[in-house]
Amino acid sequence: MESIHGVHITSKLNPNYRQWLKLLRAHGRKREKLFLIEGLRELNRALQANVCVRAFVFQQSTLASQNEKIQKHFSHYLGQENCFVLADNLFKTLSVRENSEGVIGIADVWEPSLDSFQICDDGLYLLVEHLEKPGNLGAVMRSAEATAIDGLLIADPCVDIFNPNVIRTSQGAVFGLNVIWDTSERICNFLDGKNIKMLAMTPDTDLLYWDVDMTQTCVVCVGNEAHGLTPLWLEKAIKVAVPMFGRSADSLNAGIVGSLCLYEVRRQRRCKN
Repeated sequence: MESIHGVHITSKLNPNYRQWLKLLRAHGRKREKLFLIEGLRELNRALQANVCVRAFVFQQSTLASQNEKIQKHFSHYLGQENCFVLADNLFKTLSVRENSEGVIGIADVWEPSLDSFQICDDGLYLLVEHLEKPGNLGAVMRSAEATAIDGLLIADPCVDIFNPNVIRTSQGAVFGLNVIWDTSERICNFLDGKNIKMLAMTPDTDLLYWDVDMTQTCVVCVGNEAHGLTPLWLEKAIKVAVPMFGRSADSLNAGIVGSLCLYEVRRQRRCKN
């Protein structure tokens, strides 16, 4: 098998490298309209989802020791013009992982339109509002993909889906989801206009989530880690709670709450069928 060849970069002043470093921050991704995809699994999932990957960046030592493995994964996509080999010290600065697999893709961002978001019959949707932690958003995405939801709506996002830590925590699940993001007001008006059942996860109710019929089209709404959902959603949606049987814990992680409700939807629909 032939060895992979690409442009070797050893200087931190290299213009390509300097551009890629900007993608570690939200404003850099927004300005450059590019983002980083790190990891073999994540990059493969992005390619399977037809994400436009502009360049492949390999850690020099990884490429030297795992050339055959990398060829197996990416030979169809690699060319002399889109393959770069970074010196180890430069790659480590670009990587967000403690134990990196030595490969990063440089891909185009996208921005879907709320107007084109499709609501299907008996659809299952998840809405998250104002989540602040990349890890929580990534975990939510894994649960969303695992339960095969029809769409993920991100209201008033604090962190963008192209954050490297979102992609890492989601393990690339983000690429298999139908995701939209916009303001809470616009999304709420959109859903309200579709006359869809909305379920607001909150501890401020006696109605438990498993006592609500979720066999028809519905949107599960999960709020900010510290403050929960804003009044906009609590006023429009049916308020449902996750029971707390312990003595001290009064709430659960946003990702866990969303996961419990999504799996309850799937359980109800399986029983119905």
